[in-house]
Amino acid sequence: MPGEFLNIGEFPSLDWLSGRDASGDALVVAVPAVRVARLAEARLRLPPDEAARIARFRLAQDRAEREAAHGLLRHLLGLRLGRDPAGLVLARDENGRPFLPGSRGLDFNLSHGGGWVAVGLSGIGRIGVDVEGAARPVDWDQVTPVFLHPTELAAYRDLPADARPSRALEWWSVKEACLKATGEGLVAEPQSVRLTGEGAGWRLRRAGLSLRAASRVLSDGARFAWAVEDGTEVRVVVVE
Repeated sequence: MPGEFLNIGEFPSLDWLSGRDASGDALVVAVPAVRVARLAEARLRLPPDEAARIARFRLAQDRAEREAAHGLLRHLLGLRLGRDPAGLVLARDENGRPFLPGSRGLDFNLSHGGGWVAVGLSGIGRIGVDVEGAARPVDWDQVTPVFLHPTELAAYRDLPADARPSRALEWWSVKEACLKATGEGLVAEPQSVRLTGEGAGWRLRRAGLSLRAASRVLSDGARFAWAVEDGTEVRVVVVE
């Protein structure tokens, strides 16, 4: 997938995006949740309804990651639109996917997991992102029949045992990014989604969209995936 990859060490340097992201291409960013807190508090403050919704989640880590993901989203939307993040009021569609009323042509998505948060912005089509931690042990031999297409499941079972976990995590994260781009999310049956390999990435035609997807392994083994409409150049930024 054409695009630019940047690996940077300090989160505040993302301010350069305010001047460089005017081309209409897509931007995807992955950041450790703890680093998002380095932004000015005013850029992270959530509206009362969003803060109350996040506060209902039981696990402290889940709440912290969700707050960081929404804070990162607002920071990047503010840079993209030249607006104060505190003044951005998001809405949700019938599937719970967030959008910004009145922002025609701008699509965005967010994710969190394993101590990471991810945000994607696109000015020329739909976008989906997913980030999945790798530290928690998973019995992939038990889980893969739930989300892999039969053809993918056969390919998984043909892999050496030590290669299966990383491949399964890639399939999982890429499928979720694609289904978030289509707007279906996990309402869709993931076994019905058959990804087509294309070089180091993937292709999917679904819900009237032609998507290309790619992913990267992050420093601790987590998987960061994104999906965009065909022909979109993606700028990838990873902060570690």
